[in-house]
Amino acid sequence: MNNYPDFCYIRSSDYPAGAILPRTQVRISPDDRGFYFADGVYEAVRTYAGKLFRMTEHLQRFQRSLQAVRINLPDRHNLKQICTELLQRNDLKENDAFFYIQATRGTAPRNLLFPAPPTLPTLYVSVTPITPPVREQSTGIRVITVPDIRWQRCDIKSIGLLASVLARQSAADAGAEEALFVRNGLITEGTHTNLFGVKDGIILTHPLNNHILPGVTRIVLLELCQRLKLPVQETAISADSVYELDELFVTSTTWEVVPVIAVNNRPIGNGQPGPLTRHLQAKFREHCLATIEH
Repeated sequence: MNNYPDFCYIRSSDYPAGAILPRTQVRISPDDRGFYFADGVYEAVRTYAGKLFRMTEHLQRFQRSLQAVRINLPDRHNLKQICTELLQRNDLKENDAFFYIQATRGTAPRNLLFPAPPTLPTLYVSVTPITPPVREQSTGIRVITVPDIRWQRCDIKSIGLLASVLARQSAADAGAEEALFVRNGLITEGTHTNLFGVKDGIILTHPLNNHILPGVTRIVLLELCQRLKLPVQETAISADSVYELDELFVTSTTWEVVPVIAVNNRPIGNGQPGPLTRHLQAKFREHCLATIEH
């Protein structure tokens, strides 16, 4: 049972003007192309103490995803206002919270071709309180590696996440908290995380290309490394060499910076969160609280 009002925003063929409604009253047509084809994209944004964090970068990434799949979302410029209103309506304006923003190509008869204009894209926005990942950040997590069977445009934040669903469940079945994708012998990223390694004081992370998502937390962390004068190499980590790293950690909007202590049941370093990871955890949180949008 939620302890907040749980209002969501919906704009679709059933709500062409857009509406904020209790989640239990929101209705989306079974003919929505998101339901048929996963024909849509999404974005995830968070707040610290009710203040939106890096909203500009999140909206820019959302727009890139929309453009890549050729969805023209008419009210995308209102998203910050919508999020602010939802915080107010849900009594979360002082909380750490998580926004889920999804846009699909809209409601139309099932056909692979784009629906004819003026089909209205569906926009859905929800917000929930964040449960801090205290255990993951404190003790670290275990991960497994899995073949990267996803499509070639992982830089698009597509709602078609079946490969990630299966990988994350495989991790859980193996007693791990995350799965890392391996493509052509190289680790690309996690199911919902970007990956960083540390070797001889140098921070390693996969370069931006179509095989990884350009994570906003990744951007912030690289900015911090530059400010702290920590050496970084944007180069992929191979699945074979990952066990030779001194430290390993993952980043995401909700997890922030989380140490990885074992891969496929083999320890990384001494099997404990590393000192550089701990340093970046603290600096990341310090930076977030100092730069939240007002």
